[in-house]
Amino acid sequence: MAVCRVGWAKKRQGSAPRAQCHNGRSSSSGEFSHLAHAVLACLEKSSHRLPRCSMHTATATSAPCPACQQALRHLVLEGHYAKSVEVELCTACYLVWFDAFESVRLSGLGWVQLLRAMVLQPASRAVLPPNMACVRCRKPLSAVRNQTRFGHTAALECEQGHGQLQTFSLLLAERGLLRQVLPADRTSLAQEGRALQCLQCGAGEHAPQASLCAYCQSPLRMVDVPRLASALLVRHGDVLQLPPGANPLAMACRGCGHPLDPTTETSCPRCDHVLVWADWTSVRPLLDAVEPLLRAQQPRQAKPWGRRLREQQGDHRATQFHRWLRHANLVSRHDDGGQRGLMGRLRDWRNWLGLFVLGLVGWGFFR
Repeated sequence: MAVCRVGWAKKRQGSAPRAQCHNGRSSSSGEFSHLAHAVLACLEKSSHRLPRCSMHTATATSAPCPACQQALRHLVLEGHYAKSVEVELCTACYLVWFDAFESVRLSGLGWVQLLRAMVLQPASRAVLPPNMACVRCRKPLSAVRNQTRFGHTAALECEQGHGQLQTFSLLLAERGLLRQVLPADRTSLAQEGRALQCLQCGAGEHAPQASLCAYCQSPLRMVDVPRLASALLVRHGDVLQLPPGANPLAMACRGCGHPLDPTTETSCPRCDHVLVWADWTSVRPLLDAVEPLLRAQQPRQAKPWGRRLREQQGDHRATQFHRWLRHANLVSRHDDGGQRGLMGRLRDWRNWLGLFVLGLVGWGFFR
């Protein structure tokens, strides 16, 4: 993963890793609170469009959370092609620890289980400390900014390569599942009588045009509904095909009640009310609808080895010589528009070449 050195840079001179800012002042590389400002500047460069395994029971591990020092929860999620992905998370701080690049290998069902583990927990009100250490080696983490296909994002990385720590909102932003808050979103929330909530800490009291959470200083973002639905509808390396007829993922518009397709529609075609998911409770109906469809998706079975060869055994049409003659004949017909008589076939040099090769093979075999 390419690391962008703008704003934050890892300084490898000296005994302890450090971070360096534009203004020349250096601070501890684990100052995680500055990630909110760093990722806000990065995400502002992204598009302003309005979008387009089962899991084993979570168990406590001996590794403490870098923020609250409570025991992390260990989850085994489903990855692509029946692989398992192990993660550690703190539901109180909304922090997720990934070894290497495990988030890339999560299947749709793995994302469903991870979202459930985080969404079902009450909103966190804890402000993250400025200094946090690696879960494995307990050394200070370095703040980095990464370039992904969806834009820039931020994370805390271990200098020894043990993994990276991210907030839950930054993890979803890295996968392109969050987007910026647009004026149309604020209008729809006002019409519905709902407040814009911070997806990281759950705070809901913000200024009308605020771009940062007043409580934890995280960037205010919305769930990108079409991208989230598309990311969930993948299992065993195949995109889930929805059954024909009624859409099982359809949800009612909060403006007029018209059914909406969350995989393609971002606003109601009847009343133009924007589909806004400003809190994690809005995600639960989609998870409830997607999970049974994913579990019913079976992997493609491999074809029995050697079946095609056994079916072709004894068939002269399966020989390479027959394929060559048939191809030459089809090419000749195509060149002449399919209208060829006997004299035309005799004049075709391909036929004479075939006879010459056949005679040469026979002469070499019988001499």
